[in-house]
Amino acid sequence: MAFLFFSFVFLALFYMHFALAHRAWLTIRGKQSAELDMGYVRLEDFFGQSFRAKLAGWMKSTPQQASSTAALRVFDRGNERIFVANGASYPAGRRETEVLVIEGDFTCGGDCSFERELIVKGDCAIGPDTHLQAVAVDGSLNLGEGAHVRRWVDAAKHLTLGADVQVESRVTSRSSIEFLPGAKALSLFAPEIFTEGRHDVKLRVEIAPAVIVQIPHPASMKEPAHGYDPAKLHAMGGGTYLYDGDLRVSAPLHVTAPLVVRGELSCEQESLFEKDVKAQGDAEIGAASMLKGNLIAGGAMKLGPNTYFQGLLHAGGAMRLARGVRGLREKLPVAAYAAGDLIVESNVVVNGKLASARVVKALSTPVAWLE
Repeated sequence: MAFLFFSFVFLALFYMHFALAHRAWLTIRGKQSAELDMGYVRLEDFFGQSFRAKLAGWMKSTPQQASSTAALRVFDRGNERIFVANGASYPAGRRETEVLVIEGDFTCGGDCSFERELIVKGDCAIGPDTHLQAVAVDGSLNLGEGAHVRRWVDAAKHLTLGADVQVESRVTSRSSIEFLPGAKALSLFAPEIFTEGRHDVKLRVEIAPAVIVQIPHPASMKEPAHGYDPAKLHAMGGGTYLYDGDLRVSAPLHVTAPLVVRGELSCEQESLFEKDVKAQGDAEIGAASMLKGNLIAGGAMKLGPNTYFQGLLHAGGAMRLARGVRGLREKLPVAAYAAGDLIVESNVVVNGKLASARVVKALSTPVAWLE
């Protein structure tokens, strides 16, 4: 009995340390925070979706001003106002300081300024050199040349980022994004992202390379060949291999097992990576190669012309996707992320996401790699 009494007292004292936390948990159990909807943070387009939901709540809970008309309804929230119009076309140079909701189509001329969010229920065309805070469109959206968006851009249908457009945060579409030369963003996500010239004729390459370096190599290979040294390849267990040093192969490379390269990686055109590959240094993949697994580089990464990838690309430095690159995978999106600049040349198509810690930029003409 003494032991049971001691145990009861001990557990009671132990529980007292957590009594307040337990009471707070019982209070909020089963409830959802009004400030954070976890459904949005799992979506690439959560900025646009979240603002649409908040705007609908504001308009429902805020009475219209007496000055409202059938053509223009005004909601006053104290420190800001919401203008709601059926449709509008702004002339060049127009300045708007309030939240603007257009329930039809919307167009504006060049050099306009929108200091608050713009929401369009129909199609939208923004004139050149226009400055916006953020824009969400339920139809198609065309951002004219030189437009600048300080926050995010979201569209339900096709979205065009014109030449030299700059978006300082996310660009999302539930249909497709056309990424024209000089355009910049922090990240882009859509079922299809493409740059200019997507129907250009592709490069001609050999169908069957005369020499192939295979990893893991056949047992008959004893001496180094084509930049590959079989003595540097070590089995790590679990079917994964380690190459101890730089792997610069002067022939197509065929990787049939997960591979870690303790150094830089480069290979010739028509290489095939069937499994995940990680290089501690830079990685450069030759033209017309196929990447079926993920490719990770601790440094910079370059994919040669007409290369296909079907998973994740991750570079610790800059990344460049040369013309003709395709990022495609059945049912699931692909992704390319760079800690440095992510440069995308012409005729590139990616079904998924392009993102950078610095900037994603589209180019029309080749420039020096990692300039």
